[in-house]
Amino acid sequence: MQQNDPSELLEVFDVRGAPTGRARSRAAIHLDGDWHQAFHCWILRHDGREVVLQRRSLAKDTFAGYWDAAAAGHWRFGESAAEAAREIAEELGLDVSFSSLAYRGRERASRRFANGLIDREFHQVYVLALNAPLSTYRPDPAEVMGLAAFPSRALVELAAGRLEHVAAAEAVSVTQDGRLVSEQVVVGRQDVVPYSAARLGRMLGQRISR
Repeated sequence: MQQNDPSELLEVFDVRGAPTGRARSRAAIHLDGDWHQAFHCWILRHDGREVVLQRRSLAKDTFAGYWDAAAAGHWRFGESAAEAAREIAEELGLDVSFSSLAYRGRERASRRFANGLIDREFHQVYVLALNAPLSTYRPDPAEVMGLAAFPSRALVELAAGRLEHVAAAEAVSVTQDGRLVSEQVVVGRQDVVPYSAARLGRMLGQRISR
């Protein structure tokens, strides 16, 4: 099984989300399906009316090419929350203070992938309010192949199956040398990491319509 950063050390958690104090390599954790922790940051613009998503690199071992939270990654063994927030700078090239992040809670995710990887994660979720245009981001092209700002409400409706497509209000592709190229982006449910509408509503501060 091909994995990104297979030697990265992560902490094993039990099924209730309690840390065990035991470190294992990322490769071993994904092979055996151990529970572990990840950092997720959702970036909201214009008082939450828009959400910035990243399009994951095609080199990723899970959800390659899918649209996902603005920044996300494994929480390494021994890291504090502030240290785990390094993902924002590493993936997006943004220098933000940890104090500017708002904690939204912990979410469980458990998936098996066709490549044999078993990914059982506790996502520690944070929200960053940032109105900056996408042209000010400096994403790592090894991690991110695109950025787009979508209407938050419409993205929740897409996840709920009440919309077929959502158009981005602003979008850029990321070239291999890190340049940003403006483009138009329209996504369907099959293009976005499959979070439930309920979870997206919690993350984005949107109520779910019945």
